[in-house]
Amino acid sequence: MGAGAFSAVARASEVAGIVKLTYTPKDYNKTIALVGKGICFDTGGVSLKQPQYMYGMNDDMMGSAVAVGSLLSLSLLQVPYQVHCYLAITNNNIGERAFLPNEVVTALNGKTIEVVDTDAEGRMALSDTLCLASQDKPELIIDYATLTAAAVRALGTEYSAIFSNNYDWQPNLVNLSSELKPLI
Repeated sequence: MGAGAFSAVARASEVAGIVKLTYTPKDYNKTIALVGKGICFDTGGVSLKQPQYMYGMNDDMMGSAVAVGSLLSLSLLQVPYQVHCYLAITNNNIGERAFLPNEVVTALNGKTIEVVDTDAEGRMALSDTLCLASQDKPELIIDYATLTAAAVRALGTEYSAIFSNNYDWQPNLVNLSSELKPLI
């Protein structure tokens, strides 16, 4: 389908794919999209992580876990809008098929990307997944990605980061996140 950025990351994985799940109520007039980073294990690829940073890299799929949990919660609440959930599921493996620094790949939107560091796999996988999500023209896209090192350096471990290009949504997102309660 032309998702060259995701496909480059996924080449060294035995199983990979971009999964789309949808909740559609009877009557709705708005659509939102949830996008989750699902790197099930991140070795850093050919730009191999140092051993002390390898532990816990099975958590690099938490963005997809949160996206699925959000979809489940919204469907149980029977929200009055359609929700599409896109999950970028793969590993960032090393191996003879792994993508390489200096490789140039073409993303789904036609943009070319020169790989500098194969440990930037999340951005590559999410670029094509976000492009797919935007094709449905949702009113809101929420992208869940770990980006842990940058967020932890900026905020510590007690807070989560929210980045938005819509300043009107930022206070609502912060307020809603503090009001969420488990459904089960």
